[in-house]
Amino acid sequence: MIAALTGPVHAGKTTLLQRAASRWSDLGYAFSGYLSLTVNGKVGHEYSLLALQDGRLMPFLIRTFIAGAERTGPYYFVPETLEKARSIISAAGPEQVLIIDEIGPRELEGGGIRPALDQVLARPEMRLLVTVREDILGPLTNLIKSGPLSVVDVRDQNSIPLLEKALFRDPEPSLAHG
Repeated sequence: MIAALTGPVHAGKTTLLQRAASRWSDLGYAFSGYLSLTVNGKVGHEYSLLALQDGRLMPFLIRTFIAGAERTGPYYFVPETLEKARSIISAAGPEQVLIIDEIGPRELEGGGIRPALDQVLARPEMRLLVTVREDILGPLTNLIKSGPLSVVDVRDQNSIPLLEKALFRDPEPSLAHG
């Protein structure tokens, strides 16, 4: 099962996932993955990766040139953090919901986290929650061939219950958060 949380740029997708992850943790649901948190960098907004399993925060997308680093728009992936994101994705199991914040233009081109994402998409038993800007939702739908896609708009007042309905098989948690 795959769910996509969508909306415009800076509409609150990550903020909503922070609230949802806190709720799911309190309820005992199992999840892994990462969030991309906006931070103010030296030259404007940048992004840090927050690993949901251990709470580790690492610089992820920065505006400062890094030799050999992948570029997406005005940003450069911090190579070590990009590798961490890929390893988080690759290590996820079907007993957890894997949260990936976010899939963007670079992934649609085959870069960024795409190699690890392709591995997960090839496993139909996986439960995956991704964030994606609404202008990228169409191309993402074309990429996903492993099963049905539930789309939830961040602007919907019932977005968290809709995500829960799409992702969690049981109305009550049966797995302890690990």
